[in-house]
Amino acid sequence: MQKIIIIGGGAGGLELATDLGDKLGKTDKAQITLIDKNSYHLWKPLLHEVATGVLDEQVDNIFYAAQGQQHNFEFTQGTFTNLDRDQKQITIINHQDETLTIDYDILVIAIGSTSNDFGTPGVKEHCIFLDDQNAAIRLRETLINKFTSFCSIIDNDQSSEEDKIRIAIVGGGATGVELASELPHMVETFGACGRNKMCSDLLDVSVIEATDRILPALPEKTAASITKTLEKQGIHVLTKTMITKAESDGFYPKEGDTIKADIMIWTAGVKAPDYLKEIAGLESSRSNQLVVKPTLQTSRDDSIFVIGDCAYAMQDNGHASPPTAQAAHQMAKICYENIINILNNNPLKSFKYTDNGTIISLHDTAQGVVKIAGKSEMSVKGWFALIIHRLLYRMHQASLLGIFKAIRFARASKVMYKTKSTSIFSNRD
Repeated sequence: MQKIIIIGGGAGGLELATDLGDKLGKTDKAQITLIDKNSYHLWKPLLHEVATGVLDEQVDNIFYAAQGQQHNFEFTQGTFTNLDRDQKQITIINHQDETLTIDYDILVIAIGSTSNDFGTPGVKEHCIFLDDQNAAIRLRETLINKFTSFCSIIDNDQSSEEDKIRIAIVGGGATGVELASELPHMVETFGACGRNKMCSDLLDVSVIEATDRILPALPEKTAASITKTLEKQGIHVLTKTMITKAESDGFYPKEGDTIKADIMIWTAGVKAPDYLKEIAGLESSRSNQLVVKPTLQTSRDDSIFVIGDCAYAMQDNGHASPPTAQAAHQMAKICYENIINILNNNPLKSFKYTDNGTIISLHDTAQGVVKIAGKSEMSVKGWFALIIHRLLYRMHQASLLGIFKAIRFARASKVMYKTKSTSIFSNRD
């Protein structure tokens, strides 16, 4: 029986494990094993909603073990540490700190990405990253603790009109923009939960971008419209601002004054984990991604596939596919078909990324573009765009759980959203 190991349970890895389990695991044609350092999955594009209390991670989590039981794959919780291509073995450290060696016939690496600080001094020491669910929860606690301490200053009449909670976000991509747009609402919700002196006027939020505009993946007109929406929320959008270092009091740009901040968040740039760089002699890019052929097999070993953010998949236009959930989903489908083709001795398919557009959520509205067949482009905004944005997540859930269970998840999330904001922000000293 073929042993297929998938490392990483993100958008691509979990979809692949589910599909292979339904096809091969169910009929005992292959043993499918998913490995992840966490015990549960949450869609990464929604981490900013976990950080701001909009999304209840306890409701929307998908536990790998339960998913595996229902879809005929095994789950092992552990951290990937080594690869031996000659022996076709991987090494992991499980959640009990035991070292395990696991054999494979086909290996799929889908471990995602981390934030890229580009070696900027002080960023690792002073900034909060938004790489996974645990980081999002830590950010939420940091924000709430800051709000609480600021309330104490107000209650004791120790604040002045100039005093504000200063939050600076480096990175004008989707994550930074969506996080910034949720912060004013988070403060208003905090104020509605017994902290009636708290309001969004007490926030001083800045989005800092090194290039000449935010959201480079979107048309310039759409990005400009989103910039105006942010500014109406009281958010400062600072473009052409290159950060040279971070210190405890804020960010230091190449030109201009220090951007003072009480909370510093870094969402600029992504890279694959450092340990992937040339692991086991595999070819890697400057951002540590593993170079793959059009079939998504690594350039130096056909028994190893790479999908998602950690894959460097060059396209016909001369650019690599973007590190997005959209690309990971498309890679998972091609990888699934190619693994089936290998087992059936059929020709393999090539991965061609199709850009279906980008929608940016802005709390109670959204803006972006939708592309038809990756070509004709249509701008969308308002409630219609927000529905599309929400639908993308529910489609991801449906691909994993089935449509009826995904509908139940959506209903549960709606109920919990109405009650959880109070529980998050109340009972704070």
